[in-house]
Amino acid sequence: MKRALGLILTAIVAIVMYNLPIMTSMTEPQKITAIIFLIAAILWIFEIIPLYTTSFVILILEVLWLLPKIEGVKATTFLAPFFSTTILLFLGGFVLAKGLESYKIDELVAESILNRTGGKPSLTILAFLGVSGFLSMWMSNTAVAALMLAVTLPVVRKLEDKNYARALLISIAFGANIGGMATPVGTPPNAIALDYLKKAGTNINFAKWVGFGLPFVIILILVTWLLLLVLFPHKVEKIDMRISADTSRRKDPRVKVVVAVSIITALLWLTESVHKIDSAYVALLPVLVYFSFNILERKDFNSLNWDVLILMGGGLSLGEAFKASGLGEYIVSSLGITSLPFSAQLALLAGITAIITNFMSNTSTAALVIPLAIGLNLDPVHQAILVVAVGLSASASMLLPISTPPNAIVYSSGELRVIDMLKTGFAIVVIQLLLLTTFERFMISLIIR
Repeated sequence: MKRALGLILTAIVAIVMYNLPIMTSMTEPQKITAIIFLIAAILWIFEIIPLYTTSFVILILEVLWLLPKIEGVKATTFLAPFFSTTILLFLGGFVLAKGLESYKIDELVAESILNRTGGKPSLTILAFLGVSGFLSMWMSNTAVAALMLAVTLPVVRKLEDKNYARALLISIAFGANIGGMATPVGTPPNAIALDYLKKAGTNINFAKWVGFGLPFVIILILVTWLLLLVLFPHKVEKIDMRISADTSRRKDPRVKVVVAVSIITALLWLTESVHKIDSAYVALLPVLVYFSFNILERKDFNSLNWDVLILMGGGLSLGEAFKASGLGEYIVSSLGITSLPFSAQLALLAGITAIITNFMSNTSTAALVIPLAIGLNLDPVHQAILVVAVGLSASASMLLPISTPPNAIVYSSGELRVIDMLKTGFAIVVIQLLLLTTFERFMISLIIR
């Protein structure tokens, strides 16, 4: 009954919104996409139906309602994201994590990290934030989150304090999201920002980016740590570092294969810029090896979080609808920012980016908003500040499980509620925007002059 009422109210809100005067300035495809976006946001935020089911709602509305209104677009535009390279990378990360979990290797790594924190709960959260952030500076945040979740689950499963368990899981996702901001190779929006700046005549090299990116990341990691301690007060006094008394599985000869494949996969992810093999295709390595040589079995394949893959597919498909309908361009170009002072332009564009990136891929968001920043025709220093701020804001995917793969991965543990991620993520996004308009603005201008 509660679910039916939620769906009815969602439909009523959508109908009312569709007929509001504010919608008349949009084209029909843009109006439809806006309503699909509204429906998806309500269903995802309030969990009226399972999150992955919302992805099917998005797809059905796109194909049956939006598609007939857009010329030259095929249904595959909205279907393809469900098996895109992002989903492929996601799948490989899950399989890699399943191998580590099945042979208790994740427990060994968890014990090693916990040993270095002395079992102190607050330091353990900081350690997981730091490790996730550092790895994400060099490799896919999806892969980092999958690896770190495998490490963390043995700890989480032993915890009776759910607040602490939630803080630990969120530290993985947000550490992975934040860490990528530190280097040009950490996340695609950084590369997009650099490419646009280079074409505009401002060349920021690797060292310069790290010069302002790394301090920004360190501050955000520390802020996130403090927020998690405040928002999720815990009663845990010490983490038990003896994760499992059963070490028999670790003696299996196949453990060496799992370790070797994990290391090789991680190295290939790290060196993508050298060998030019897309990280999504690298992610097929553990899938092929584990299931071809009986390292993992059919039951392991069936137990993968397929619902999370469907969930992410829906988010990516919604991003395609934004692009195909032109709704994204409409949102960012109808705000009249050219007459605003630079501080207002920075806050507005960074804020818009931080919101949009939670509902479509950070790459698409950066590609959408950065051209607008370039089009303002500012002097080189202010233009660079604005473009970099937009690029960094595109990584502020902290609000929902569908906002970014790391969020979805930790949500798949079943230990988190949407509100847990939303309240922490909102606070971090606000603080990030404040830092961008003050500290980071100063750092960028100082380094690129």
